[in-house]
Amino acid sequence: MYNKIIIRAVILISFTFIAVACGSDNTSGQPDIRNGITEKIPGLEVSGTRSEKNVINNMWPVICRAQELYQERLKDNPGLNGMVELKIFVEFNGEIGAYSIVRSTLDDPVFEGQLMRVISFMDFDFYGPHNSETEILLPIHFKP
Repeated sequence: MYNKIIIRAVILISFTFIAVACGSDNTSGQPDIRNGITEKIPGLEVSGTRSEKNVINNMWPVICRAQELYQERLKDNPGLNGMVELKIFVEFNGEIGAYSIVRSTLDDPVFEGQLMRVISFMDFDFYGPHNSETEILLPIHFKP
């Protein structure tokens, strides 16, 4: 029980940091990654009880962090360019079930591993009836 509380606290702090970083004024000279996050994500497929708006609202910190990791990875792999499509199952209580990369054109296992670690720590809000599940197919495009 105690370990679960610690893990949830670390997740909350991590996502708070991401939200502050993604929502802060851009003074670093880096591209503003918030520009890529809209109310509609091309190619997003949502099946199950959650609405597309709910999925986007819960996924934006992950998309933001993925773009930040991408900018960092460009330093070691300047030609990195492409798309990753994620499949994520989300329970009614917000817990992530199975998740995977179903397609990637990046050919960068290091970056893909970092992206999967970000997904492993995320949670959604409660949504829908008890024991319902939502399947999400989320393409994220990365270009310098």
